[in-house]
Amino acid sequence: MYKINLLSKKNILSGFIRVEELDFSLPEKQTQIKRFVVSRPDAAAIVLYNQEKHSIVLIRQFRAPVYHADENPFIYEIPAGVLEHDEDAKTTIVRETLEETGYQIENPQLIKTIFPSPGILDEKIHLFFATVSDSQKINSGGGLDTEKEFLEVHEISTGEVFNMISDARIEDAKTIIGFLLAKQKSLILD
Repeated sequence: MYKINLLSKKNILSGFIRVEELDFSLPEKQTQIKRFVVSRPDAAAIVLYNQEKHSIVLIRQFRAPVYHADENPFIYEIPAGVLEHDEDAKTTIVRETLEETGYQIENPQLIKTIFPSPGILDEKIHLFFATVSDSQKINSGGGLDTEKEFLEVHEISTGEVFNMISDARIEDAKTIIGFLLAKQKSLILD
């Protein structure tokens, strides 16, 4: 590949997200390029498989960017959340799983770390897997009122989740990647 030199970095926006304009030179190509980078905290997400029911625990929630794209803004996703400042990915996903789904998990398995949109976003998502049983459901989930998430919790058969991916009822990338990786690794049984 080509040698790339960073010429300048300019902050455009700071807040929960940060937007920066980066200027690079590519000496071999005798050119310069400008790129924008959206920075946000890393996140963790989890495929929760209920072995007793052969189902996947999904949440459904409102997503403003999907609304902005003139699509149905209530989408199905695997549970996920942003890493807090002094939290590791495993601690985050245990916390988020309880908040969003009501399931208490202890030892989630990391299956992959991904860049969900590397053309613009520097966020990494750590994808986990855990099996759950009905006895681990200690509350109704649904997210925290203070975070104004207003989530619905759904348990959907593995076959139906695959159908929902195939017919575009599930369009969230982390959910599709997580589910298909878990299937590929034989963590989910039909």
